[in-house]
Amino acid sequence: MSNFKTRILAGIAAVSISAVTVAAFAQVPPPGGPHGRAPSAEQIAKFEQMRAKRQAELHDKLKITASQEASWKLFLDKTKPAPFDPAARPSKEEFAKLTTPERLDKRLEFMRKREAFAEQRVAATKEFYATLAPEQQKTFDAEFAKMERHRFERMRHDRKDSSHRGKPAPDATAPAAK
Repeated sequence: MSNFKTRILAGIAAVSISAVTVAAFAQVPPPGGPHGRAPSAEQIAKFEQMRAKRQAELHDKLKITASQEASWKLFLDKTKPAPFDPAARPSKEEFAKLTTPERLDKRLEFMRKREAFAEQRVAATKEFYATLAPEQQKTFDAEFAKMERHRFERMRHDRKDSSHRGKPAPDATAPAAK
């Protein structure tokens, strides 16, 4: 009898895992940005201002010489973020009409485009890095590490915020309602 119970429990576990997996893949991603909407012109302009400011600061910290200026400008051109293209992503309604395999294909296509863009940025960074003197490379390494830490913290913060979708977290010190 215990062998029968074991098989039943294993079957229930397998069905549960399958249901959770299918539900995770079938979720429709929000259109546009991470908060379900495309960035406004004002947000894009603010981003560009901040990007230009960070570039100027990095230029100064690296102490780019006149002979390195051309490779600096090429590096900036090659690593410029891709412009936001709302037509590249299907709307929520269009995505909902797709079958699960079609949704997965769309996601994979999007991921491949992002990967190709990332590969271009990596190659451009390596080319520029090779033009830097050892002291400049140390500075670049430190600045890049700082940027990565900032990005990681921001991603972690965004995940926390999206887990409760704007609802306040329950107060852990308050007694549970019965």
